[in-house]
Parts: sequence; structure tokens; C-alpha cells
Amino acid sequence: MDRGLLVIALVLSFIVGGVGLLPPRRRAVFPWQSILPALLAFLCSLPSSGAFAPGQALGLGVLLGGVFGALAGWLVLSQKPVAAAGISLAPICLLLIAHTSFPLENLLGTTLGLLAALSVVAWKTPEELPTLSGIGALAVGVAAACCLGTFRPAGTLKTGWLIFPPVLAVGLLLIATVLGAIKTSGSRLLLGAVGYGLLLALAVRPLALTTVGTPGVLISCLGIALGLGLMLSWLGQEDTPTRRALGVLLTLAALMGANHFGAGYGLALLTIGLGALALLTEKLAVLLPALVAVALATLWRLLAQRFDDARGFGLHEQYLLLGLLLGGLLPTLAQAAGSLLGAGATLLALPAALTVLYGPRAGLTLVLGLLAAQLWSPKSPQPLFALGVATALAQLLGHLAVFSDKTRLERLELVGGIGLAWLIVAGIGYAWEKKHR
Repeated sequence: MDRGLLVIALVLSFIVGGVGLLPPRRRAVFPWQSILPALLAFLCSLPSSGAFAPGQALGLGVLLGGVFGALAGWLVLSQKPVAAAGISLAPICLLLIAHTSFPLENLLGTTLGLLAALSVVAWKTPEELPTLSGIGALAVGVAAACCLGTFRPAGTLKTGWLIFPPVLAVGLLLIATVLGAIKTSGSRLLLGAVGYGLLLALAVRPLALTTVGTPGVLISCLGIALGLGLMLSWLGQEDTPTRRALGVLLTLAALMGANHFGAGYGLALLTIGLGALALLTEKLAVLLPALVAVALATLWRLLAQRFDDARGFGLHEQYLLLGLLLGGLLPTLAQAAGSLLGAGATLLALPAALTVLYGPRAGLTLVLGLLAAQLWSPKSPQPLFALGVATALAQLLGHLAVFSDKTRLERLELVGGIGLAWLIVAGIGYAWEKKHR
């Protein structure tokens, strides 16, 4: 039955990809140059003996991914993004079907070959970079979910962890293909969200019970993707500092939520759900930053789960990453507060709350985030905000750090008090600014 589900997924991926060959479509030249990196990698792997030895397995995967990546790139050039996403998942299904054991090296190689081919196409046609990036991120999510399915605690590995991601992804792409045949305009977002929700309600639970056995984790992560996608689509209707900041905060919240499920498996499912939603709702441009961020977080978890030397990066260190990301975002959050008083409250409240929750190392990583943000996007008055926060932490970090030794409940109460104070001060500042405009 497991292999039968994969065969169904493979057939559906070819059907979705084959729709791209149907008229009407824009005529495009096949990007044969995009196969060259994969071909070179395969030739370099041939000294490895045995078709499924680690070295040659990686090379075979790269070659297969490069061929299908070139097909996907051609379909993108033909303005068929859903078809391109469908054909890009075909090699993953093929490799899962072909092996009696799990083809880890093949899968990673396929993803590398696919990304290399898409990158060559993007180099030639930079205007297609967002679509190509979205398709690459979706493929990364599917492959990484299959890989992370192998890194379970002893005795809990089930083949369903490997089967569920490609079956889910091609099912969502099939819905997107059907919606593409329906002439819609502004209702595409609603139809796409409804189609996604119906798949979750009608298909995900029985499929999960049949394969994985733990539908709660899967439905939770895919539900997070739905909520995040809808909120980002709404925020993307207007390009303002406040909406951009809220979008990043929502993405961080979704990342931290999904990170708790399945030792990285939840992050991979979040990537799949968000990527499929982007194609279902035709909101790829709006959802792409969050999609790429989640895909990168998924690969980060795969690294941490796979290599022994990288382990030991525990939950506390993962939360320090939140300090780094918030440090880069903090000046923008302050500017989005809408008033000088609110900006000052934000610059003081957020570092204080983070340090109380996670200790002095969180303050250090926040300063590093401020530094990183200035390196790539120095915008006035953000540099002054960054300098002010770093100077305040240099003085106050020792006083705040003692609170991190208290119990979890006491720390949460302190953070709640900080949040309430921020809300009052920011509200007063906003009302004052609005009155004197």
C-alpha cells in the first residue's frame, strides 16, 4: 500500500506537469544549459563504485533533479508555475519508489540538482526569480520532510513519515491545477484557501491515520500554514512599515510554533503548506519571503538532526536564534509603532522581555542582530535606534539577567507586566500623535 500511494503521487505529479503542455501558453525555448551543472556533478561521482553507493547515489540524484529542474524551468518560462511545481516533485517520488531502503543521498542530490537548474534559469531570466524560488522552496520542503522522517527516536520510524509529504504536496498541486482551469479573479484567494481547508478536513486526517498515525501534529502544522498564509496575504495588500513588521513577526511566531513538532518535521510541513498556498491563491510574491525563511529553517533543522557534531544545539539555543532575528527587526518594529513615544517603549520593552525570558545571551544575540541589520539595510532613523538599544543593553543587561533565574511562571508574569506597560505607553503615544497631526 505504501508504494501504491507513492505511485499515485508520481502519476499525479506527471499529470499536473503535463497540464503545462496544453494550450494556451507562452512559447519559450527549452533551457538546456540548466542541465549542465547536474551533468558535471554526475560525471564527477562516477569514480564511486555501486549505483547506490553514497557518492554515486548523490550524483544520480543530482542528475535526475537537474533534468526535471530544467523541465520545471521551461514550464515557468511558459507561465505555468503550478505545472512546474508538479514536475519538480516527480524525481522525489521516483526515488522513494525505487528503493527498498530510504534513499537519503539520492533525495538530497535531487534537491541540489533541481535548485542548480532553477538557478541557471533564474540567471538567464531574473524576472522569473520569485516563481523559481517558490518552486525550489516547495521541493526543499518535500525532500527535507522525507529526510527528517528518518530521524525519529528509536523504534518510532514508520514509512508513513516518508510517504505523507509527497502525497500531500501533489494533492494540493492538483487542487491548484483544477482552480487554474476555473476563470477567477479576486476570488482566487478565497477559493484557494477553501480548497486547502477542504483537503485538510477531508483527506489529511484519514491519510495521516493510514500512514503516520499521528494526525494531530500534521494538521496543526498545516493549519499554522493556512493561518499564516491568509494573514500575510491580507497584510500584503498595503506596503507599510507596520504591515511589514507584523508580517515578519507572524512568520517568526509560525516558525517557533512549528519547530516544536516532530523534531523538524513540522517545519518541513509548514514549508509544504505555505508553498502550496502560494500557488493555490496566486500570492507567491506576497508569501515568498516567509516561504524561503521557513524552508531555510527546515534545512537548518535537518543539519542539526543529521550530523552528530552539530547536535547539542538545544531548545535554549534555538530561542537565542529568536534574539538574533528580533535584533534585526527591532528598529523596523519601533518605526512601525506610529509615534516617538511608542518607538521608545518598543526599543526598551522588547529587549527587556527577551532577556528576562532567556537570559543575558539573548541580549547578546539581539545586539548581533542589530549589527547585521545595519550591514544590509541602514535606513534613518534605524541606525540611531540600533545604537540606542545596544547602549541601553550595555548598561542594563546585568540588572535584567538576574530575572532569568526565576521560575518560568515568575518570568512570564514579568513579561506580561512589561507587555502591559508597553501597550499603555504606546497607546498614549499613538493618541497624542494622532491628535496633533
